[in-house]
Amino acid sequence: MSSGSACEVVEVAPGRWYYLIEDGDAPRNAFDWREHATACGPFGSWEAADDHVTACHGNPGGMEVTRFEGSFEPDAVLARLIEEAHAPSPPWSATRT
Repeated sequence: MSSGSACEVVEVAPGRWYYLIEDGDAPRNAFDWREHATACGPFGSWEAADDHVTACHGNPGGMEVTRFEGSFEPDAVLARLIEEAHAPSPPWSATRT
């Protein structure tokens, strides 16, 4: 069953991925759900980030994927999330790289 949480996987530079997942206590229909989210990363691939979401969180019910395309300028909310991101920690390890 899906948790209904918003989730996005973002490549901020080639081979440098983070995921954002909406906090469980986030207000519904917030203007920008990312203001009520947690980030984790960096990961070396989209697949590794996806594996971590699957291993460590309830099914969000889908996710948006944003790939790096030549340049990247995060907005203020994303820049804060990346700065505060939790690093993936053992015993988790990617099954796909």
